[in-house]
Amino acid sequence: MQTILIVVLIASGLLGVTLMVGSRLPKTHVAASRIRLKAKPEEVWYILTDFRSYPSWRMGLKRVEVGSTPDNRPMWTEICAEASKIPFQVVESEPPVWLVTQMANESLPLRGRWSYRLEEDNGETILTVTEIDRIHSPLFRFCIRYLLSYYSAMDVFLAELALKLGQPPAIEHLHLKSEP
Repeated sequence: MQTILIVVLIASGLLGVTLMVGSRLPKTHVAASRIRLKAKPEEVWYILTDFRSYPSWRMGLKRVEVGSTPDNRPMWTEICAEASKIPFQVVESEPPVWLVTQMANESLPLRGRWSYRLEEDNGETILTVTEIDRIHSPLFRFCIRYLLSYYSAMDVFLAELALKLGQPPAIEHLHLKSEP
């Protein structure tokens, strides 16, 4: 019984320290990454905006439900597990050069927006993704900062996109900025 109490006290203490440190970390960050893809912008654009096909090349997705917002913008929900459903929506779109998407659920522990800039270069595409995240949860801020990376979601997405196009991923991190 005493051992269980000690374990509970240690776990509570670690959680408390984690929450304290997380509460002092910046809530907002801006990170950008770039990749060169051996495909024309139109082909990359099609892959990026074919939300229904995401599970065929994005390993963590079980399925995607596609719909539209009340103002008729594309919207989709990514489902990794039944308890993990994250809705997204298109905010801006200028095919095939500019796309902005964001999470469409205010109650999540973070609020994220990604912009995609596609530039043609000698028949290939230079894709730059900029992520702006506002992380509400101190626990999640701690995990992103110390256990994962501000670039981790973009890195996975860009690596899977490169593999979808049959090429090895060569991702370049451009910048990172944190704000209170």
